[in-house]
Amino acid sequence: MDTRLLRTLLVLARTGSFTAAATEQHLVQSTVTSQVKALERHLGARLFDRLPTGARLTEAGRRAVEHAREVLAAEQRLRDAVRGSTAVEGDVRIGAPESVCAYRLPQRIADVALRWPGITVHLSPVGTREALAGVRNGGLDLGLVLEEAVVASGLEVTALGVEPIELVTAPGVAVDERYFLLEEGCSYTDRFVRELAATPNITRFGSIEAVRSCVMAGLGWTVLPRVAVAEQLDAGTLHTVRDLPDSTLFLVTDPRRSKSAAVRAVAAALT
Repeated sequence: MDTRLLRTLLVLARTGSFTAAATEQHLVQSTVTSQVKALERHLGARLFDRLPTGARLTEAGRRAVEHAREVLAAEQRLRDAVRGSTAVEGDVRIGAPESVCAYRLPQRIADVALRWPGITVHLSPVGTREALAGVRNGGLDLGLVLEEAVVASGLEVTALGVEPIELVTAPGVAVDERYFLLEEGCSYTDRFVRELAATPNITRFGSIEAVRSCVMAGLGWTVLPRVAVAEQLDAGTLHTVRDLPDSTLFLVTDPRRSKSAAVRAVAAALT
């Protein structure tokens, strides 16, 4: 079997879009469509439901994804064994909080790309639950989570550093009548909400930029990592109401899965 078909399967399963899968693999959309159809013919099952909102895995597709990861991991181990430890190349999938994706990882990934051009890093913004689940089921090679502590049976958890968290608002906003926070699943905002004495007026967003823009417009308060508001604090467009408990950044891996040379290299770069 052509393992390129399996790679297309995994990319389409992750993106849920034929267009996005084609763009990521530098292919035309018709090629992705043809590869998926070829794989479905080979396996004798429909792997995706084609919906107006995108491509959704069928039950057979979910089983295929699980085994495709194992096949590709075995292929990478074979390449590593044949080429020797100096050949560091392949795909590495990382799931991390949005703030980490936006402010902590770009330079590290750039350093990895400069040292090992054969490594391709796929970065997905996810919460703690999704990161742990992705590492467990093989959808992610590495998970990064921001928490006070992480209990993850069967997984290896390594503390990388501390992320300061702050409650901020725009100058002149004195009453915390409304909070603009990231979606549920963001550990530091969920912790903040749990510790509030009263039920607050909360608007949730999926992006740091949206949250920050609303607060800079004087609409309310927010909770964000200091790194995400450092520029605005320096410029005076936001100010700190008070410091909140720090979060620790943890690296999560599955010791039961053998790691390719590329995964080991990226993990070392992160630590």
